[in-house]
Parts: sequence; structure tokens; C-alpha cells
Amino acid sequence: MTPVLWELLKPYRWRMALAMGLRAVAGLASLLPWVLVSWWADTLVTGGAGAEGAPMGAIPGLVAATMVVWLVSQALAVHLAHGVDADLCGDLRRRLLTHLERAPLDWFSRQGQDGVARLADQDVRALHQLVAHAPTDLSSLVVVPFAALLCLAWLQPALLVFCLVPLAAAAAGFALLRSPAYRDEGTRRDAALERLSVDYGEFAQNLPLARQYPGAGVQRGVELSAKGFESAFSAWVKRVGHVAALIELVLGGPWLMAWVLLGAMALAVLGMPLAVGPLCAFLLLTRAMAAPIQAMGHGADALMGARAAAERLQAVCDLPPLSEGRAGQIPRDGSVVVRGLRFSYPDREVLKGVDLDLAEGGLNALVGPSGSGKSTMLHVLARHMDPQAGTILVGGVPLRDLPDAVRHRHIVMLTQQAVALDLSLRENIALLCPEAKFEDIRQAARDARLDDAIMALPRGYDSLSGRDVKLSGGEVQRLALARALLSSARLFLLDEPTSATDPQTAQALHRAVRERLAGRTRLIVCHRLSEVSDADRIVVCHEGRFVAQGTHAHLLSSGGLYADLWRDQRRAEGEAA
Repeated sequence: MTPVLWELLKPYRWRMALAMGLRAVAGLASLLPWVLVSWWADTLVTGGAGAEGAPMGAIPGLVAATMVVWLVSQALAVHLAHGVDADLCGDLRRRLLTHLERAPLDWFSRQGQDGVARLADQDVRALHQLVAHAPTDLSSLVVVPFAALLCLAWLQPALLVFCLVPLAAAAAGFALLRSPAYRDEGTRRDAALERLSVDYGEFAQNLPLARQYPGAGVQRGVELSAKGFESAFSAWVKRVGHVAALIELVLGGPWLMAWVLLGAMALAVLGMPLAVGPLCAFLLLTRAMAAPIQAMGHGADALMGARAAAERLQAVCDLPPLSEGRAGQIPRDGSVVVRGLRFSYPDREVLKGVDLDLAEGGLNALVGPSGSGKSTMLHVLARHMDPQAGTILVGGVPLRDLPDAVRHRHIVMLTQQAVALDLSLRENIALLCPEAKFEDIRQAARDARLDDAIMALPRGYDSLSGRDVKLSGGEVQRLALARALLSSARLFLLDEPTSATDPQTAQALHRAVRERLAGRTRLIVCHRLSEVSDADRIVVCHEGRFVAQGTHAHLLSSGGLYADLWRDQRRAEGEAA
């Protein structure tokens, strides 16, 4: 187990130890009935002393008592182990939530939505085998075969050695299947299954695109992934199938019984006949030794998956979180000063030593070609992730030093991927300001051009998003804008706030941003230059650098990238008209 799991298991170790002990008792109790039955059979056949006495009559009662002990011990062990599993998974999910709350945003981008969901759901559930079954199974695997081994060694050592041959062969077969010689096929199978799951998720999220271009794009990717998994799975089955089938045959009851009888006949030929009672004990206890080996062999795949999940969870817990700021001072205003800012993703540098000054109360726009670093700049200013170099002052205070509560009150970021939570529309708009009055909420919705649509609903602002009403992309974007307009923050970072709206609505929304947030600092990322042409300052971003700054008129007269972008957009708008 990983250090995180060991640390989380500390409060539960006594329960785990008790579960393992109970499982050991259950294992021993499961052997006693067979020993007693073999003794009973020997007594009946030989007609020895005690066949009609108290020991003979007591055997059924002893068998019943040991069965009760087995049942109670097994049930308690399972209950304790699964209780630990449930409590541990709850603790681990809470720890993951706390850790992911402070994880840099670029980590989430690398993982993707499916990757994060797998951590919180599939990987945590995969620990079930590692926590709820492996420790108790290991206890049974050690105790039951060892006890049976001692009993059979006392009865007939030579026959025991003979009976151990198929068990040792099966154990060696399981070890061979887990060896590097067979590991590559299993790795390719798992990788192909993972690829198929990802592609199916993408296919489900882009059904219109898949139907529009059948046989290509998303659909083609799923088809190729399915064929790849079929090929990898077939190769895995062909590689391990004959070995696995042989192991199943060797550990099967009929084969083990035949093997024991063969050994008994060989001893008889050698002049060492075995009585009926010891022979029954060998027939029953050899199978008892084989069962744990078979169970652990089949559980090895789940155990290896659980260990891999534990390693992934450990990697997440080892991820350095964003540190909590501890400055005692509050930013004096919404001004921003950036010097020498650099930010890199693992595969490329996005911001290359940029400087930026945003005056208090100014309307600023960040424009430029796609992929030039505009959205990344906003996320860094919101401290969704820390830069590799450079300084950021917000209201005269270093951004890193701002406590989370202060930063959240002072800075609001409206991301390009706006969302509506499963709450009422009133609660959705008041998310950043829960104490807001209803009239203020309505005014924010009016400014975002959403009030009329909401009031037309049967339940109005009490309508639940996703249940009473399904908002369109543009409506969700306006809902998020209304949420921002209601905030009392001093610095607003708006990433394409009108990208899902028509040009007329977009102009109205930009007017609301200018008027409703007048006196507060605003930085807007926008591709439609006409919507921000009246900004106090326009910053032109290109390939991670700020190549020009100024007003719309100044940038047009200066020529360069901004003037080229402006002419291209005006030409495209004229052609569209």
C-alpha cells in the first residue's frame, strides 16, 4: 500500500487486524468439520472403540458447532473489512476534494474531465479489493493451507508431498501469468480498454458531430479503438488462455480427487495402504488448500488494478497545491501590476516575460490570435495556477499573499465555459453574493438580458436549472454574466463573455459591463474587436508576448497586428452581410 493509504488506515488498523484474526479463525473452523467427518468415517468403517459411545454421538454436534463458529467469524470479518473499506473511501474522497480544491488549473487541463472523474470514482472504488478482501484473503491463504498441511503431514507425509505437486504447479502458473513474459499483453489490453473508454466518452459528448460525419472523426475513432481493443484482448486470451485453462483444470475438484486417489493407490502398491479416515481427510483437505490459492490467483488482477489506482491517488496527493496566502492587508483597489510574467505548460511556454499595468476602474481588453496566451493570462491573474516566474500585484498586494477568502471577494473571473448549477435560477445568479436581495438579482438578470426569459417560466426565478428549464449555451453565458454583475468585487476578468450570443445581444451585454461595472477594473478577452473598440486600453497578445498597447484609434494608426486583425474582421463581416 502507498504511504497515503497507510496513513489513512491508521484509525482502522485495529479493525483490520481483528478482521484478519476472525478470518483466520473462520479458516480453521472450516477445516474441523472435514477432519471430524473423516474421523467419523474411519470409526464407522473400522468399527473401533467409541463407535457407539459418546464420541460417536458428539461428532454431529461438534460439526454443527464448528460450522456456527465459521459462519459467525466469517460474517464478522467481512463486516469489519467492508466497514473499513467504506470509511476509508469516504475519508479518501474528502481528502481528494480538499487537495483538488487547491490544485493548479493546468493539472485539471492535462487530466481532462474523464481523468478527474476516474480518480474520484473508479480509482477509489478500485481500492475495494485492496482493503476489503486482500488482507483477510491473505490471512486465510496463510492459515488454512498451513493448518491443513500440518494435519495431512501427521497422517501421511509421503502422500502429502504427492498432493502438493498440482498445488505448486497451479501457484507457479499464476506466478507465470503475472511475470514480465505475459505482462506486455495485459498492459496492451488495459491500455486499449482505457483508449476505448475515452473515445466512447468523446463519442457520447459529440453525437451531433458523429452523426454529421459518419465513418470519420469521432465515430471513426471509436471504431478504431474498438478494433484495437478486440485485437489486444484476443492476443491476451491466446497468450494466457491455455495456461489459465490448465490451472483451472489442475485446481478443479475432480482432478484433485483423482490425483489423491492415484497417490493412495501408489502407496498401497508400495505396501503403505491408507485407512479410510485419513484418505477422506486427504480428499477434503487437499481441496481446502487449493481454494485459497485459486481465490488469490483470480483476485490478482483486481489486486494489481487496486495497487495501480492507489499509486495514481498517491501521485495526486503528492501534487504541490497552491499555497494559502497569509497577507494581513487588503488590496486598496482593483489595479494590477504585472512584471516579467512567465508561464509554461509541460509541452510549451505560453507567456514569455510579459508586463501589464491595469489602472483602477479602467476598461481593458486583451486581444490577439487564438492560442496566443490570453485565457492563460486571465487564469494566472485569478490565481487558478501560479506562474513559473514574475510578480503580480493586485491593489498593491502580491497576489500569492492574498488569503483565498480575500481573493474570492476581490477578484471575479468569468470563464469561457460558463455553467449553471443544479439550483434555482435565483440561487445560480446569487452564487457569488448569497445575501443579495431579490430585486438586485433581477436587476443583474435584466442587465444580462435574461430577466424576460426567466419571468416567462411558470416558476420564474424559482425554476430549477436542468429540471424546470434547460438553458441554451447563450442563456448559460448570460446567467454567468448576471452572477458576475451582482458581485461587489473590484477586479473582473471576463473570458469571451459573449461568444455564444448574437452580435446585437453581445453589444448590449458589453454596454452593461461598461455601465454596471463602471469604476471597477475590468479585463476582457475578446475576439470580436468591434465589441471592445471603446476600451480604455487594448493589449495585443501574440505568441505569448504583448506586442502592442493603446486605444483603438492609436493601434489602428500604428498599423501592425491589431490593424490587420481589424481589417480582416471588417472584411469578413461585410462579406457575411
